[in-house]
Amino acid sequence: MQQAFDDWASEYGYMATEIYEEIKGTSHLLDVEDSNHAKWHEDQLGVLIVLPYAHAMAFAVEQAMSDFENSPLHNHVFSTISQLIMNSVGSMEDTED
Repeated sequence: MQQAFDDWASEYGYMATEIYEEIKGTSHLLDVEDSNHAKWHEDQLGVLIVLPYAHAMAFAVEQAMSDFENSPLHNHVFSTISQLIMNSVGSMEDTED
């Protein structure tokens, strides 16, 4: 099994390097087309939340009203951000093992 992997790596190992370089080269970019997501860039975590226009306006109204107990959009944004952060921290812990 190890020999088969070594043979594959010697022939196609460059792909892993290219993929790694591409990931490192774009780790600082957050793309709206990817929807909600988070990315590590060196020791910083970027979090992108994508909201349709109507939701962004509703978020602004909730903020102006300051009634956060009855603010479903604020709760959604907070929950989404929390989930992205926890998943990202979890993925970093997995790579340290």
